[in-house]
Amino acid sequence: MVIAMIGQKGLPARSGGIERHVETLATGLVSRGHKVIVFGRAWYVAGSKAPAGIEQVITPGIRTKHLDAITHSFTALWAARQMRPDVVHLHGSGIALLTPAARLMHPRAKVVVTFHSIDRVLSKWGWFARLSFKIGEWMACHVPHRTVTISQVLATYCQKTYGVQTAYVTHPIPTPEVPADVDNYLKPHGLVVDNFYLFVGRLIPDKMAHVLIEAYAKARAERPELFELRPMVIVGGAAWTDAYASWLCSLANRTPGVLMLGQRFGKELAALQAGALAHVFPTASEGLSLSLVEACQLNRLVIATDIDANVEATAGSMLRIRPRDVDSLANALIQAAEMDPTDRARLAEPANRHAMASHDLNDRIDDMERIYLETMGRPTVLTSQIVPQV
Repeated sequence: MVIAMIGQKGLPARSGGIERHVETLATGLVSRGHKVIVFGRAWYVAGSKAPAGIEQVITPGIRTKHLDAITHSFTALWAARQMRPDVVHLHGSGIALLTPAARLMHPRAKVVVTFHSIDRVLSKWGWFARLSFKIGEWMACHVPHRTVTISQVLATYCQKTYGVQTAYVTHPIPTPEVPADVDNYLKPHGLVVDNFYLFVGRLIPDKMAHVLIEAYAKARAERPELFELRPMVIVGGAAWTDAYASWLCSLANRTPGVLMLGQRFGKELAALQAGALAHVFPTASEGLSLSLVEACQLNRLVIATDIDANVEATAGSMLRIRPRDVDSLANALIQAAEMDPTDRARLAEPANRHAMASHDLNDRIDDMERIYLETMGRPTVLTSQIVPQV
């Protein structure tokens, strides 16, 4: 098969759930003999080559908050006509606005849309963008040949809201490759294994990092003996939210014990993830957090809001907090600090088993390959093999 992936910023994935999802999916499909063409954006790719035999094509667009994704995706659809793909795979409900154009430009191809999250609820968008996302959701559910959701929560949402039964294929996520010398990655930041909290996510208001900083300050004031040597580490960058990220940094600078590290990648990020006492996800809305799943894969304790997406990701095995509730989060931070390491591991174990089974690379690549073949009306004879980790 020839498969065109459109909607992601490009590869290799540096950050972003869609980019990481596409990289792992495309790597697995290429390893099975399929030709995968990923369309990227020059500002994100910065001259880098896509991994593992994936072909990458850069197309132009208008780099602004509201036009970047949609304009790049339109030019990608136009450029893809020369490749004559069997499958055009669009990623994201916003990009799904282009589903009619995809079907018109590629009449012989099958169009698949993956619904990654309910983007219209994010506070960074104004009324027009939210309306556009709402229309995109409808199109994602009604216009393509097949709609895919990455969580059971989103599958239920599409069924209840739009009356559509979607296919469910969650993220194929390789377990983070933890370096043997974790301490060497932590020492430059003054960190000690099992003695710091970790937040990994985009610095947007809906991730509620500001609530986390306030809760950490409250917990530290109430129980200084527990937190004097247990900092709060925040990893992530802005996503068209520079003003919020700047304010967050100033808030962190005024709060003892909070360490802002910006974006981190590769072995350094894996070392931070593996060394944390607990991972904290105070998010108010979510599709299905890859960082949360990775915390579970590493058998780390998770503190997270009790929204449906987080409960699904952890199989409910986490310290639950109420969204936007500083007191609830402060109490959970104290509880995690007071727990014996064996108790933290015992609480994390069911989430670990669930994450390892649900996000198995080969099983999820099998699922997507099967969907492509079924949509094309071909026999579902899979070319399953061990997928290399990315």
